[in-house]
Amino acid sequence: MGHKPTKFIAAVEEAEISNIQAIAQKLREKGCVIRDVLSFTGVISGTTSGNESKLDDLKIKGIKYIEEDGEIRAL
Repeated sequence: MGHKPTKFIAAVEEAEISNIQAIAQKLREKGCVIRDVLSFTGVISGTTSGNESKLDDLKIKGIKYIEEDGEIRAL
């Protein structure tokens, strides 16, 4: 049994920002719904499929860190 889908923010490593679309596609292949791909800042936001046991399961190559997206906006 999975968990409920979680909104997340993933920060892409600076050296991988040029590959941000490919990284977002890999997250889609894992079942995520991608909301935004911000290539200027290197941030991907979206919602998990709910099949992961924890967010770190989505930390694929090129992602510096991934965290739950709270409602607080830093921008």
